[in-house]
Amino acid sequence: MLERITTAQVPEPPGNLFSNCLRAGNTLYISGQHAGAPGGGLLGDGTMADQTRQALMKIAVLVDAAGGTMADVVKLTIFATDLSQRPAISAVRREFFTAEPAPCSTMVQVSGFVDPALKIEIEAIAVLASRGGESSERA
Repeated sequence: MLERITTAQVPEPPGNLFSNCLRAGNTLYISGQHAGAPGGGLLGDGTMADQTRQALMKIAVLVDAAGGTMADVVKLTIFATDLSQRPAISAVRREFFTAEPAPCSTMVQVSGFVDPALKIEIEAIAVLASRGGESSERA
């Protein structure tokens, strides 16, 4: 059985063409998150570092809404427009992933996104309680 996870901070996309986060058992599948604001425009200052932070904060909100933590994230796929910004992306990742082992990760350079102001999009897979801890069920 699939459960859609959504929050006011990370609302469902218009028209429900896809889900931001689906829970299948203890596994979360999180669609690509970016620095786009719900009403249009960008959240934050627009730098690669801040756009990375905004995307990871959205992922954290969705994982939390499902009863997990960022320690439950086991896989990231990162799409970025400029791989020369990898050090900035990596520095922000360290803010969110402090436990070992770090999640598996793939980073791919892309030519652009639907909104040309976007520089990065990150999708994730999390397995709740994957670090041996107990995760509470969503209220």
